[in-house]
Amino acid sequence: MEHKPITNCHAHCFTLDHVPNEFAKTMVPFSSLFTVHWIKKYRVIRWLIKLLNKKWVIWILKRFNPNIEASVQRLLAFIRFLDDDSIPQTQQALIDRLRSYYPTDSRFVLLTMDMEFMDAGLPDKSFEKQLTDLEDIKKKPEYKDIIYPFVFADPRRPGVTTIVTEKLASGNFNGIKIYPALGYFPFDIRMKEIYEYALKHDLPITTHCIPGSVHFRGSKVDTFNGKTHHPIACKQPLWGENNYDFTQNFTHPLNFECLMNPTLLEKIWKEDTVNFENLKICIGHFGGEEQWVNYLNNTWLPDSTVINENDPLETKNPWFDNDPDHPKAFSWFSIICPMMRKYKNMYADISYMLSDERIMPLLKMLLTADEYSGISNRILFGTDYFLVEKAGSERELSIRLRSYLGEDLFNKIAKDNPEKFLNIK
Repeated sequence: MEHKPITNCHAHCFTLDHVPNEFAKTMVPFSSLFTVHWIKKYRVIRWLIKLLNKKWVIWILKRFNPNIEASVQRLLAFIRFLDDDSIPQTQQALIDRLRSYYPTDSRFVLLTMDMEFMDAGLPDKSFEKQLTDLEDIKKKPEYKDIIYPFVFADPRRPGVTTIVTEKLASGNFNGIKIYPALGYFPFDIRMKEIYEYALKHDLPITTHCIPGSVHFRGSKVDTFNGKTHHPIACKQPLWGENNYDFTQNFTHPLNFECLMNPTLLEKIWKEDTVNFENLKICIGHFGGEEQWVNYLNNTWLPDSTVINENDPLETKNPWFDNDPDHPKAFSWFSIICPMMRKYKNMYADISYMLSDERIMPLLKMLLTADEYSGISNRILFGTDYFLVEKAGSERELSIRLRSYLGEDLFNKIAKDNPEKFLNIK
């Protein structure tokens, strides 16, 4: 039998030098204490972050801010390697650390991050420097067939189309990463040429699709010039009192229905010749473990007063359960699965979910049940290294998954499906 290496389709290797200085703004109380400069300079700040991650401290803090746990875990992820003098603070060192958890021939999709437009200040090292350093690693013979870097695309960056297409044309980058939670919709018209390039060359795109602590920090009012409703689903009010909740308007999976459904996209772009139904796009984190649990614990369909109760892709349905007097919204899981059935080039990865054992049976059902046979060959293994080690190490999480699924199913999501996604011959 032909040997195929494991591929982790969702990992990171950017360092704290690539994180904007005021990253902690709006995340934690007294965020001015947790600037990147202070975190790097003072061990006592790093000790305090570790203290904040203690279970009993989180229990107290969650009484005042329910979202605090994810925020302090992100801070902990950023500092994990700073107190270990044996690990250089470089992208290559993080890649080598990641490789040490896996068989020697394993492959890794490395998703770059451009956080310079999230209104949290600037990083010590620019986005351009992050790309060139990673490019230099990719050129080394020992990494050439091991790492698969994705270049980040933020429509607010001047010249982003040229940056992205030149990096892809060089052969040193293998795909595109987008992260709408940083403050833009995935159907932003400034992304048009990038999507056209990806479609023409059958290049993979990975998008963040989960509520999370890495999000836009600025004024939500300024973001849309005071607009209060979704630009395509115009009857859908933008929701969220704080930035954490508000940025779910960007990451909600129905935004990708808006992008890939030509009829919906025409409403805002005013162009009837654009069709992105065949974009090869991976929904990172599959909507998130919280939404999977929501699907498990609640009725799948909204109640009968919904406009179209049988269609989770109907954008006129409620997007959020923020009004007790209106029908429930579909869980994000219940939206992503039919989107994958509808769009034959849409994938999803299971990163940032492996530590919650409650979702394991549902994942196994997706890979084995007849009703999900149309999407099981587009589910990808990923871990979100180094940003998540919520329960155990990288190696422990992947081995636990492998043991639960068995070799055939694990090979499907970690070997066979990734080769199609990455166009590996």
